[in-house]
Amino acid sequence: MSEQDKPKNYMQQLDDWIEGNVITPLVDPLDIEPSEDFDQIVWGVKKAIREKVLESYHNGKAAQGSGVRKRPGYAKR
Repeated sequence: MSEQDKPKNYMQQLDDWIEGNVITPLVDPLDIEPSEDFDQIVWGVKKAIREKVLESYHNGKAAQGSGVRKRPGYAKR
């Protein structure tokens, strides 16, 4: 299976979303050429956003308790 055929995990999808919806709209009008420093800045921005998303996910799970809800009428036998 090639890299293109593999399904992307959530964080890879998030990186693609950040690239398309945050980085590109900010950079394209400035006509900035990619460089090693620029790539480091982009990596830092993605890392900060990923950490915030993960923190939000953990906070949501903690607020829900275990995250498992029992539906009435569906008792195990």
